[in-house]
Amino acid sequence: MKKRNYIIAAAGATLALTACGQKQEEPVIPSVLDDGVLVVGILDTEDRSCFRAVDADGNPYYGGWEPNILTLLDEQNENITLDYRFAESKADLITWLNTGEIELAAGSFTRQESFANQYMLSDDYGFGSLYIVNKKNGYLDTLTAFQDEKVGISTQIPGNSTSGMKGVEGITPESYADIAVMANDIATGVVAAGVCTEDEVMYILANTDLQAAEMRATPQVGLVFLAPVGQGELMSWVNYSINLHYYNLASGVTEEDAEEGQ
Repeated sequence: MKKRNYIIAAAGATLALTACGQKQEEPVIPSVLDDGVLVVGILDTEDRSCFRAVDADGNPYYGGWEPNILTLLDEQNENITLDYRFAESKADLITWLNTGEIELAAGSFTRQESFANQYMLSDDYGFGSLYIVNKKNGYLDTLTAFQDEKVGISTQIPGNSTSGMKGVEGITPESYADIAVMANDIATGVVAAGVCTEDEVMYILANTDLQAAEMRATPQVGLVFLAPVGQGELMSWVNYSINLHYYNLASGVTEEDAEEGQ
């Protein structure tokens, strides 16, 4: 992968004035596609976004929204070769993106304002549900059962989705950036329950004895790819592939059909 030093212009600034009063053009950010290799960081979230499976011959492969879209991107542009790096966590993907080790991050990232301020976000490629996690018997699918109690809220959930949760006005919210810490605090009674995203609830159900239920009457959250600021060419290809993915779904075109049509 090529190492590049990006010059990021100040937000909203298209022209700058030198000390002599002459107009200076905004620096051009090189496209990460210039070398013909797109380095993609991807995370097995074990849900509809990305999951590991085994074919009839016993060979492992990845399926789900993200691998399907990335396959379309690869097929539609013969000048781009995809180089995958598989991450253990979303934190790894963010670190790699910040250090330039990857050029596109695929990890069921939700459309958060903090991401929008730091990276380029793709169009939504899917929508994930929100879940309530607790240790009580019975399925509790709204926050009204936890009035006047502390409830953990994952920082992966966008603010506008949090405000739309039924019963949120009656709880004391506690923010959690680490889903393992939230799960432990639910189990030990530090908080009465927790609200998290779809891929986070998969982790909880696989690693704890807690129970979960999909939240009722709550907006789903959009999922996006992340890229460095200024990578308009890359995001154009990603968004084109997302659009083609949905077109194929609406048309009943399978992955096999798409490959045969190449």
